[in-house]
Amino acid sequence: MNTSNSSAIKAEARFLTAVKTGRVSHACFLSCLDTLFAEQAARRAAALFCTGAAEAGRLSSCVDYTELGSEPIKADMVRAVTAELTKRSFSGGGRAIYLKNAHTMNEPAQNALLKTLEEPPEGTLFLLTGNEHALLPTIRSRCSRVTLPAPGKEEVAAALRGVGANEAEALRYAAMGITSGRALRLYQDEEYRALREKAQALLCAVLSGKLPFEGIAALAGGGEDAAVFMLSLLRDILLYKTRGLVAENADRQAEAAKFAARFTNGRIHDMITVLAESLARLNTNVSAQAVFTWTFTQLAKEISQTG
Repeated sequence: MNTSNSSAIKAEARFLTAVKTGRVSHACFLSCLDTLFAEQAARRAAALFCTGAAEAGRLSSCVDYTELGSEPIKADMVRAVTAELTKRSFSGGGRAIYLKNAHTMNEPAQNALLKTLEEPPEGTLFLLTGNEHALLPTIRSRCSRVTLPAPGKEEVAAALRGVGANEAEALRYAAMGITSGRALRLYQDEEYRALREKAQALLCAVLSGKLPFEGIAALAGGGEDAAVFMLSLLRDILLYKTRGLVAENADRQAEAAKFAARFTNGRIHDMITVLAESLARLNTNVSAQAVFTWTFTQLAKEISQTG
């Protein structure tokens, strides 16, 4: 993703310039709808801070870089990292701590981090990504929020071409995935493609007047991604209703045309609102099965009001 006129790339470049010139806070939360892009930007910033070059590959051999978040972040992990910060850096330069999926920190872990953010060691940069709304207000208030626009479809397609996708595959999965992370998984992971197929097939069943509760268990593991795939199809139904085309689901054009003819603009908007609420609920501690049961029930209510 190095298209020079991309707003996402320009925003990242401004952030990296601020890191290079020392004009950033000691703690930054990188907010972006494209999770993978935010993670890549965080690693490039960490590499720049620690090594002087924004090349994430350098981090594998950088002793002054620590990354947490591949598994839920616990208090003892945070304490172990912050304890090391009382010592001199190995290289004598900057140290970077990247908390990927920062929302996986429980309250004790966040409180352990808070103590360090309140009195940050000199020459240390904390970088956070994930769901900021799951963080304590005290953590958020001590982080500068860096907003990065999501890369566009062409940038996502370019990234897919970079990992071996042909032109048709790159364009298809970039449209389907919406974000670079989902597009990459759709290209590389057959089970993930099956999740999309299942989620959208169940949505079509609901829109046809059925209540396929037996299929909910298959969606629960997919959580937010399953809801995103359903929301994507609803957006295309609305787009077909208003403009006679689809943008994200070319393989579902027949279904988009069918349901666009059945529902009014207002009813489709209401169903989109239901899916948006489902996504919000999935970002809380509510079980995914409960969320999808509620979703199907609410959609059925909307459909029952269709004349």
